[in-house]
Amino acid sequence: MQKVAQNWLVLTVSGSAFYLGLDSFLGELPILLFTLIGGVVADRHDRRRLLTGSQVVQMTCAFVLMALVWAACPHQPHPGALVHRGTAQASAAAYQSLIPQLVPKEHLPNAIALNSIQFNIARVLGPLLAGVTLAAFGSAACFGLNGCRSSR
Repeated sequence: MQKVAQNWLVLTVSGSAFYLGLDSFLGELPILLFTLIGGVVADRHDRRRLLTGSQVVQMTCAFVLMALVWAACPHQPHPGALVHRGTAQASAAAYQSLIPQLVPKEHLPNAIALNSIQFNIARVLGPLLAGVTLAAFGSAACFGLNGCRSSR
């Protein structure tokens, strides 16, 4: 939902394909740069705390964007929120390495398969729900719902 609403917001605010590409680049760049570092940090620190911190950062970014849209402040795209959110998503290594600690070894293949299924379902249904929410309530609602999802 976040990506669809964010892309829509950038396109409507800037009207520029360049800013749309820049927005996507800035959102993904920290994931590319920090995933390896995130894996090292995940190996050396408590994964549960790392994931909690990551979710808090993502939730805060979503709620900040929601507040900015509701206050009609986004005169230009806000790359700072994108970079922070992308940095928080670099904790994927901690998320993936937590599964073997939670599931007994004999159930591990099933847990990995279920994790993959839920990820792919979210990739399919997220944009669909974002489009419906965006059309019915606007981009602020998409950011708000994404913030609520991150707070789980």
